[in-house]
Amino acid sequence: MKILIVGASGFIGQAIYQRLKEGDDEVVASSRALIDFTTLQDDKRLIETLQTFDIVVNAVGIIAQTRTQTFEQIHTLAPIALFDACRKVGVKKVIHISALGSENRTTPYHISKNRADEYLRESGLNYAILHPSVVYGDDGKSTALFQALATLPLIPIVGNGQQLLQPIRIEDLVATVKKAIESHERKIELNVVGAEPITYEGLLQTFRAWLGYKATKSVSVPTFGTDIIGKVLAEPTVSHDNIQMLNEGNSAEVKPLSDFLGYEPIGFRANFAKSKAHNSQKLYASLYLIRPLLRIILGFVWIWSGIVSAFLYPQPLALELLHEIGVPMGVDVPILYFASLLDITLGILTLVGYRLQQLLRLQMVVIMVYTLLLTLLAPYHWLHPFGAILKNLPLVVSIYILSQLERFR
Repeated sequence: MKILIVGASGFIGQAIYQRLKEGDDEVVASSRALIDFTTLQDDKRLIETLQTFDIVVNAVGIIAQTRTQTFEQIHTLAPIALFDACRKVGVKKVIHISALGSENRTTPYHISKNRADEYLRESGLNYAILHPSVVYGDDGKSTALFQALATLPLIPIVGNGQQLLQPIRIEDLVATVKKAIESHERKIELNVVGAEPITYEGLLQTFRAWLGYKATKSVSVPTFGTDIIGKVLAEPTVSHDNIQMLNEGNSAEVKPLSDFLGYEPIGFRANFAKSKAHNSQKLYASLYLIRPLLRIILGFVWIWSGIVSAFLYPQPLALELLHEIGVPMGVDVPILYFASLLDITLGILTLVGYRLQQLLRLQMVVIMVYTLLLTLLAPYHWLHPFGAILKNLPLVVSIYILSQLERFR
């Protein structure tokens, strides 16, 4: 068979692709150049793309909306266009990754998922609609956030932390997809959940124990301004809608899935009781929340530096420094304000995370050029009692560390 994985660059799609390509089937990972869900609605080229495929797996999904990616487009309109094209070319089966609780339709996320589910049920296609609970695995973004929260001195919980979840291991979800592809059943719909429910607080405490931390107390955190906090932290899972979905719970009966697979998916506690985290996993979890904190601090440093230079520090002293490195009078004031504006701009862009990798490289260049000029033209500043230049060294290292942390988000 020839199988197309749409959304193969994501956590779930990539895991499905890696597992299926181990077999004898021809498996193709769809790129955005091939099928772009951000614009896909009625694309005639899609018919040509799907002509030779027997199976199509839709693993595209977002947990929060952005300016270019909305729930309506990514979860409803694009999948419907995909299903229509599959029907027209005679695809043998569509595997569609939905979400547990989509039938509740209580949030925009669930509503958009449910509309695609309903359309596929009525499409006439052979299908498997899979409704996974929270999916966890080594490369999962929600997994990384949960593990980071578990390392804090106090475990932050929502409400009383007793919301029920039923996390499914990525390997078990992938096994379900593989079984659905191989099955001769024409219409499959399953809740994909682990062996038993676990509370949200229990999930975090389980991660904490697995990471080698001693048990600690939990503290209920306010959810006011959750959307703003999520944007500041660059964490799409931290949002009002996701808090609402958490409070509604996310669990289901496991027996139908067990019967389908021929084995019971492992429970969350049982999975992490089998082993302890590696040092690299412990390190990543402990540094995960340092990333947004470091970005915020660096942004503040740039902004405050620009404000101080232009408005708070005595201008004659600031201009004297420029004169020491060869800036002539007449252009010294414009250069002072330009440099201050550059600092403030770099700070603002850092806070909003605009093209952060390129921005961080630019910051390192600016600091190194500034340091080199002072070293060559006014080297005595290395002897300043407050380390005016010396502080540039840990600042450059901090920027580099942030750039590396951002690579593995």
